[in-house]
Amino acid sequence: MKMAIFDCFSGASGDMIIASMLGLTLEESDLDDIIRVLRLDLDFKIEEVSKRGIKAKRIQVKEMRKKRGYGEVVRLIKESRLNEELKKHVLKIFEKLAIAEGKIHGKDYKKAVFHEVGSDDAIFDIACSAKGILELRKNGYRIYTTPINAGRGFVESEHGIYPVPAPATLEIVRMSNLKIAVVGEGELLTPTGAAILAHFSEGEPNFSFYVERISYGAGYKDWEVPNLLRLILGESFEKDEVAVIETTVDDMTGEDLRHAMDVIMKESHDVYAIPGIGKKGRPCFEIKAICDAGKAERVADLILKQTSTLGVRILPFYHRIKVSRDVRNIRLKIGEREYSVRIKVSDYRFKPEFEDIRRISEESGLSIEEVRRAVELKIHEASNWE
Repeated sequence: MKMAIFDCFSGASGDMIIASMLGLTLEESDLDDIIRVLRLDLDFKIEEVSKRGIKAKRIQVKEMRKKRGYGEVVRLIKESRLNEELKKHVLKIFEKLAIAEGKIHGKDYKKAVFHEVGSDDAIFDIACSAKGILELRKNGYRIYTTPINAGRGFVESEHGIYPVPAPATLEIVRMSNLKIAVVGEGELLTPTGAAILAHFSEGEPNFSFYVERISYGAGYKDWEVPNLLRLILGESFEKDEVAVIETTVDDMTGEDLRHAMDVIMKESHDVYAIPGIGKKGRPCFEIKAICDAGKAERVADLILKQTSTLGVRILPFYHRIKVSRDVRNIRLKIGEREYSVRIKVSDYRFKPEFEDIRRISEESGLSIEEVRRAVELKIHEASNWE
C-alpha cells in the first residue's frame, strides 16, 4: 500500500500544503493554470528557504484581499473551467469551511460570509492543494495525517481576538478524523489547512512503512520548532491478526454442510470445505474458517453448534499481510437503461461483483461475458468513481 503522510509537527496551512507537494505532484505551471482558470487576481513566487537548517520550498502570494459570501465562492468555482473532479473536491472543502462558520456564528451555513477564507488567496490554496493531492491519489497513494500541533495563544481576526485553535478550525477538526495537540507557538493550524486535510485524510497512520521520498513546505513565521510541513511518501503492508478454526466431519449431508457454512461465513472472512477420506475409509470434509483473531471463540462456537463435530482446532496467525481493498461503484448504460455495478478495487487489480454482472445479464439479455467486457471497458474509461 502506497502512503502519503502529511507530518504536521508544526501545524499546516494551505500554502504549506502546496509547497510540500512542489516537485512531486505540483509544478509552477500547475499553479499558473489554477490562477488562469479561476481568474484569480493574485501573483505568487516560489522560493527556497532554510528553517532551522532544513531546506524547504515556500510560496509567497500577493493579492488584494476580497471578502466573499459562501454562495459567491460556489458560483465562482462552478462557473470556472476547472475539471469536474477537481471542482467537486474544491466545493466540498469550501462546504466544510462554511458549515464550521455557520456553526460558530449560529447561522445557516449557506449564508456564511467568508473573510480571509473567501479571498483569492484561500481559493488558490484550496484549488492547488486539491489538485496536488488528487494526483497523489491517482498515483496510488492513500492520504494520512499525523496528529497536528495546532498552536496556542490568541489570534486577531475581523471579528476580534480569538483563542488558538481558532473556533472555525476547531469545529472543522471536530467534524473530521484529524487529531490535534494544543501545543506550540501562535496559530499553527489554519482553517484552510484544517479543511483541506480533513477532506482528504484517512486519519493517523497506525502501521510501519518504508520511506521513499520526503518533501518540506515552509510557513512564513519562524518558531523555535522549524515552521515546516513534512510530506512523507512511503509504502506499507497492511497487516492484521487472524485465526483459522478447523474441524473434520464425516456424517453430514451436503445440504446441512452448506447451511452451516452460510451461518459461519457471517462471522468470518472466508469458509471452505475440503473433501477427503477419514478414519475407517469414510468420506469426510475438513471445514476451515478464517476470521479476526478476536472472533475466534465466537466462530468456534458457531462451528460446534452448526456441524456434527465434537471439537475444533484454533490456529492463531499473526502479521497476516493483506492487500488494501475497497468497494466502489460505476454507472453502466446498456440500451436505454443505466445499471450500477460494484467494483472490488485493490492496490493491484479490480474485479466486478459477479452478482451484479449476473443481474445485468438476466435483465438485459446479454451474456455474462458480454456484460463483463462492457464493465471492464467502462472501468478503463472512467475518470472518477462514486
